[in-house]
Amino acid sequence: MQYQRLSMAMATLIIAATAIPNPAPTPAAKLATKVNKRASLPASSGTSALDAAQTIAAGESFDGGMVMYDRGTSCTGQSEGGDKDAVFQIEAGGSLSNVIIGPNQIEGVHCQGACTLTNVWWSAVCEDAFSIKKQDAGDTTYIKGGGAFGADDKVIQHNGAGTVSISDFTVDDFGKLYRSCGNCDSMYERHVIMDGVTASSGSELAGINYNYGDSATFSNIVASDVDDICVTYTGTDDNNEEPSEYGSGADGTYCIYSESDISSS
Repeated sequence: MQYQRLSMAMATLIIAATAIPNPAPTPAAKLATKVNKRASLPASSGTSALDAAQTIAAGESFDGGMVMYDRGTSCTGQSEGGDKDAVFQIEAGGSLSNVIIGPNQIEGVHCQGACTLTNVWWSAVCEDAFSIKKQDAGDTTYIKGGGAFGADDKVIQHNGAGTVSISDFTVDDFGKLYRSCGNCDSMYERHVIMDGVTASSGSELAGINYNYGDSATFSNIVASDVDDICVTYTGTDDNNEEPSEYGSGADGTYCIYSESDISSS
């Protein structure tokens, strides 16, 4: 009888224990899970350290098959290099796809105008990830998919004229996702369009020069722990001067977005 009472008591405890639901994840845990999922670098299919910048000729395309390319040299921080220091040099109208830029490089990818990047990733940004060195006013460079991680300052540097379109891009741990050059010797009106960008742990998504007529347009943006969506600067054509910050936030003219265009998850 005593054995039966003990067995019944144990059964009651087991049933009670199984009836207690697992604790629901906290909002912080949910956010951490989302950040970890979106901030993952795709697996590479191999590695290649280039002796010199690989040139993609005008109008040609290169599919890297998800190989990780770099230059086999240590990053020099924010000391600006030249075209010779890039991993890929894309001539006007060229396309680069399915590539991971490895950490051992200085300048990432350079574009000479109207380039297209598709599913290009940077494992660790050095000085800049992607620089549009030249571009005509009516041309657009497209960045479709891909992502970048660990940029002390800029991810995308826009020196030429025209427009940069960034869609379905992931960026984590960065200074500025996009910067219209603030003190180039030749200054132009520049525009950036961002759609479907997922950003975490950064300073600003776009920095533009209001006094040169720049604009930044945003839609379907997910931003967590990002200080500013859009910052306007007073640009200068004096390379020895630093541009000064003018304002921040949506203004309908330079920084174009509404509250519904931005979410945190």
